[in-house]
Amino acid sequence: MLADLAAAEAALPALLQDAAGWRSLRIDYHPPVVERLFRPFGDGGRLSLHRAWPCAPEDALFHPHPWPSAMRIVSGRYRMIVGHGPGLATPPVAATLELAAGSTYTMTDPDAWHAIMPLGGPSLSIMVTGRPWARPQPVEPAAPLRPMDAADAEALLAAFQAALGT
Repeated sequence: MLADLAAAEAALPALLQDAAGWRSLRIDYHPPVVERLFRPFGDGGRLSLHRAWPCAPEDALFHPHPWPSAMRIVSGRYRMIVGHGPGLATPPVAATLELAAGSTYTMTDPDAWHAIMPLGGPSLSIMVTGRPWARPQPVEPAAPLRPMDAADAEALLAAFQAALGT
């Protein structure tokens, strides 16, 4: 997945100039609130740009991902807890990390769980994902997620352009 992340990062300067190619979501059914721009990338995967907003550590959603993924923190920092367990039962926390701009990590096992808590302000990150797994999720939104306001999506795209110098 790190090779996929590197390929996405190499393509990103040109993709950031194509505002029409991005779709957006405001993920606010559980803290932390995440703003996401995304587009198809690779073989059935996606490239996503995230802004995650700070939340209380006890409120952060501890969850598995429905797909293999690799991430890079572009700006800001966050605390991340990590666990591992099958099914829907919350596993014990196995590790706590603090990650800063430039940090990368992968989640390539369907039973890997994590939660992030941005520290001191929002964080920006790049995520590339593969094809989804058939893995149930412990928390689903009560209503369909909705797109970001157009102005907020434009501002997030501009934040990534500024952070990446494109």
